[in-house]
Amino acid sequence: MTQLFIGAGMFGGLLAVLSFGVPIAFALLFVALVSLFVTGGGWDALNLIPSTYWGSVATFTLTSVPMFMFMGAIVSASGMGARLYSALATILDGVPGGLAVATTLACGVMAAVSGSSVATAAAIGGFAVSEMRRHGLPAGQACGSVAAGGTLGILLPPSIPLIVYSVIAEQSIGRLFVATLVPGVIMATAFALYQMVLALRRKSRGEARTRPLAPLRARIVALKDIGPFALLILIILGSLYRGLATPQEAASLGIIASLILAGVVYRELNWRKFHEILVSAAQSSVMILAVISSAIVFGYVMTTSQVASSLTQAVAGAHVAPWVLFVSINLLLIFLGCFMETIAIIVVTMPVLVPVVQAYHWNLIWFGVVVVINMEMALIHPPVGLNLFVVQSVAPDVPLRRIVLGTLPYVFIMAGVLALIGVFPRLTSLLFSASSS
Repeated sequence: MTQLFIGAGMFGGLLAVLSFGVPIAFALLFVALVSLFVTGGGWDALNLIPSTYWGSVATFTLTSVPMFMFMGAIVSASGMGARLYSALATILDGVPGGLAVATTLACGVMAAVSGSSVATAAAIGGFAVSEMRRHGLPAGQACGSVAAGGTLGILLPPSIPLIVYSVIAEQSIGRLFVATLVPGVIMATAFALYQMVLALRRKSRGEARTRPLAPLRARIVALKDIGPFALLILIILGSLYRGLATPQEAASLGIIASLILAGVVYRELNWRKFHEILVSAAQSSVMILAVISSAIVFGYVMTTSQVASSLTQAVAGAHVAPWVLFVSINLLLIFLGCFMETIAIIVVTMPVLVPVVQAYHWNLIWFGVVVVINMEMALIHPPVGLNLFVVQSVAPDVPLRRIVLGTLPYVFIMAGVLALIGVFPRLTSLLFSASSS
């Protein structure tokens, strides 16, 4: 029982420190150091921190994080996102809610080559929001579609949070990437159907179309701007799905292909822009790795103080029904999403939750998908909701309240998909079955 009070005190202290606006990496490290000093035996216990801090990121698996960040920065800075959105908008012209659906699809494709929800929302949002509003879509709905579509960046591979989860849960990152494909397609389809329903409702109220349909020739020409993304996705996911490359090798191939596309095919890459891409990727990578390091130290303190084992024993001894545990874990993750960044949530909670999940003999690949869907929801619900602020930065005249209202329906859609995955866990292993048959 004492260990459980220690764990509750650590989480309470973390939330208290965060409430003062301390960056998450420093807040995690501060609470971990204080807790270790108090519970671990004073100054001598702190001698283990340097090796733990360094060892937390000095792993081969995490080398793919800065590589995928670099590739995403190249794609975002090259103007490929604008071409992709314009091409999809042209092809889907005439479909109810075509611009919003194009936004969702563009975000999904961008997610599959960047691995970052924030980068996806920023790359697509700048022109998608203004284009949708220009053609009569309400500002809240336009911003909501970008914010929600951007969350696909951490569900569809290559997902940075999934890479972090794979390290902590000791699961194959390749299998985790493949497991998200079917849920990701279901999520994107649900978003698109909702957007089409909204468009049909606006049409029923007499909101007439104000522009002519795109001709067939323009639709065919637009396909050429989708080709480069199809190539990148084929290189990354195809090599992983077939077992031809590790995530690190797939990221290397993706970097080479994106450099060729940005520098040779589109000729939008010069030395100045290349320098900006390097700085952007380095800053993002350092921020993520700092959060990971601090959070792993936090988790290390919880493990050495036997908080994780005590919680596992308490849950197992209480004989909690599986569905009650499933709902409780999801509510916990959603609650933490109100205060913490997604990667920090994963690194802090998984050392505690993974043993509990193993005690119930749940599949950790499936559980990884469940965790990431929860992190998607965290990205678009207040008060943290990083994607909300990214979208507001590209549409500063739209009040945050309207953006939040525009994203709330997508939170419920995500909750529905999460329930679907919970009831039918086989949805995360369909492609494994297909590849083995």
